[in-house]
Amino acid sequence: MSERILIVGCDVHQETICICPVDPDSDHPVMAPFTVSNDHFGAQEAIQTLHHLLSTHAYTSLVVGMEATSFFWLPFYRAVEQSPLLAPFHPRLVLFNPKLVAHFKKGLDLRAEKTDDRDARAIAERLRFGHLPAASVPDDFWQALRRLTRYRYHLVHDLAREKVRFLAYLFLKLSAWQQVQPTSDPLGATSMALLTEFTADELAQMSLAALADLIARRGRHAFDDPVAVARKVQEALRRSYPVAPELDEAVTFSLAAMRDHIQFLERLLQRLDREIARQIADVPNPLQTVSGLGPVISAGSLAEVGDIRRFPDHPQLAAYAGLTWKRSQSGRFEA
Repeated sequence: MSERILIVGCDVHQETICICPVDPDSDHPVMAPFTVSNDHFGAQEAIQTLHHLLSTHAYTSLVVGMEATSFFWLPFYRAVEQSPLLAPFHPRLVLFNPKLVAHFKKGLDLRAEKTDDRDARAIAERLRFGHLPAASVPDDFWQALRRLTRYRYHLVHDLAREKVRFLAYLFLKLSAWQQVQPTSDPLGATSMALLTEFTADELAQMSLAALADLIARRGRHAFDDPVAVARKVQEALRRSYPVAPELDEAVTFSLAAMRDHIQFLERLLQRLDREIARQIADVPNPLQTVSGLGPVISAGSLAEVGDIRRFPDHPQLAAYAGLTWKRSQSGRFEA
């Protein structure tokens, strides 16, 4: 018996899924596109409808395509992948980068209307066209670890942005602070205390002895010469542009809020690091034999790669990691 394939395009949203089953031989929908809710009940309804179509029309195989939009696709993907009803039809699930479908739709019709039905049909047509991407969705363990490591990636960038913002506001308050550098780190504990607990005017009113005593106490007596640090603070105050009292107070308040945010993000990153290290502890991890790679960084690399066997050889893995050059050739020009 010849193989008969049913292709199904799914336009997945947060609340709904529009589904368009198409016969690849006739290029006609087997039934009108239908919409289900994007939840457990809706997924089961879609699976039962597809099972009825497959059985009624004597299809032997099933290909389902959808776009990787946020995380809205993942639960439905898993439901179809693990469905006992669809298992006899050996479902193949194809995950598209949304850009691939967007460019393909332009090739179909430059002035087409934007509707969920048309989007689902375009995904089905992209499946029918062939040259399908070899997407790999990691299992639940790696999926969970990937969520942790990617969230950590975003937190690190949030922390970096907040530190840059802190330094920008610092220039408004004491423009010469970075030039004079009273302390080695403007984001260190002593510097933070001076910049967030006192306005520029309050610091200027302090005597050298009082300022040195404050620096010694907030620095936990780690400075060899607190008086020298205090002199540098006073120099930064003298060299900085004058700042209006209203702006001085507002900027000091903002710096204090940023300090709290920075410290919160740092504590959260520490919690994440401990959880990532716990998750990866029982996994054979040869990457940690490389000097400088600890459990957190190596866990992020392993979570992104997933099953190494999905790469035919080294060049494919290097291309996945973005470590290859992109060729550009036109006529005699090549780069």
